[in-house]
Amino acid sequence: MSDWKRYTPDGTQEVLPRQCTNKMRMENAIATVFEGFGYQVAETPVMQFYDAFNTHAGKIPQEMMYKFFDAQGRILVLRPDITTCLARMVASKLDDGIYPKRLYYCGKVFRYIDEYASGQREFCQAGIELFGAQGDLADAEVIACAIEALLAAGLECFQIEIGQVEFCKAVIGQTGLQGDEAEVLCTLIDKKDSLAIHEFLQDKSLDAESAALLESLPTRFGGVEVFDSLETDKLSDKAVAALENLKNVHSLLCDYGYEDYVSIDLSLVQGINRYTGIIFKGITHGIGYSVCAGGRYDGLTGEFGTSLSAVGMAIGTDRLLTVLERQNRLAEPEGAEFLVASADAALGYRVLNELREEGYVAEQALCGEDVVALYAYAEANHIQALLMIAEDETAWIHNLETDEKIPMNLHELLAHEHDEDCCCDACNGKD
Repeated sequence: MSDWKRYTPDGTQEVLPRQCTNKMRMENAIATVFEGFGYQVAETPVMQFYDAFNTHAGKIPQEMMYKFFDAQGRILVLRPDITTCLARMVASKLDDGIYPKRLYYCGKVFRYIDEYASGQREFCQAGIELFGAQGDLADAEVIACAIEALLAAGLECFQIEIGQVEFCKAVIGQTGLQGDEAEVLCTLIDKKDSLAIHEFLQDKSLDAESAALLESLPTRFGGVEVFDSLETDKLSDKAVAALENLKNVHSLLCDYGYEDYVSIDLSLVQGINRYTGIIFKGITHGIGYSVCAGGRYDGLTGEFGTSLSAVGMAIGTDRLLTVLERQNRLAEPEGAEFLVASADAALGYRVLNELREEGYVAEQALCGEDVVALYAYAEANHIQALLMIAEDETAWIHNLETDEKIPMNLHELLAHEHDEDCCCDACNGKD
């Protein structure tokens, strides 16, 4: 096809008005939760140097990134990740020695290959990053914030699955497996492919107990019973310490009142090369991949000169919007409260401005004298009422919800003076 100007690139999408309105409301609700937890908003450039994402702790496969060159021949990318950008920001511009730093964001990321195979290459994410805070309380805070944000967005039925990367690393380390073999095994564990794990371990010189523990990890999920099931297993000190962190975080979240929203999953190890502790993802019905994910990544800021502990999470707002739509949880769009049609344009504009000053959403009718077109427009755009002004300056309001027609005194409306004693919506701070 030669006429590409009529289309958008693969993996991108246009958000139409109804969806866009709901998306903005959802993102505003999420941002309100973030701010309520004490997080401050920050922005980073969409264009970044490739080198920022090619570090040991924050490496993203180059085939996932959109790359191009600047005028000096340096490799640039459309940011595939915002966490890395904020880690650099904190290390280079906010390193005043006072921690923790709480930052949040909402913006686009671009990945040429979507690891969830959703087909999207342009994503919108809203997330938080907590820099300079260690321990169970910091881990639990980020997960609690994720839960509250999903609830504020309108999602009700979901689960936050919590794992511990260091536990899985330690269990694998007990076997002596290293390098590529350890990575392959981690991938199989994360996929919960018990048969493949069994086959992979067949030709490895492992004791029966260690092999059995590794093969059982995909089945180790649920509530506190998961911890009880490990009491008979021989675990290294490192594995025990990681498990204790997971226990404490889970216990804190239950104490906070989130027991119904959290579960344990010892096979959760995605992003193992970045994460250094707690890891989690949010799942729900109506979509085949997670709506949020996060965890602890203590090594990332060190790549930019200042080594700080860090934990964060991101919500895929595009994915969340899809979920809410499939679950019939999106509100119907609200139209303007008034559509003003006036024979006298100047008078009509005065009325419009007065209504807006009183806090109403008011549109000017642009259909000329075509009454049929006027009502068709009002219906299509969910207008609540028509305000009709005739040539003799008589006016009436047609409530389209009740079909009631009410005479209106324009002189009283236009003579209204706003002062400190006024009780109208505008003078009383109606948004």
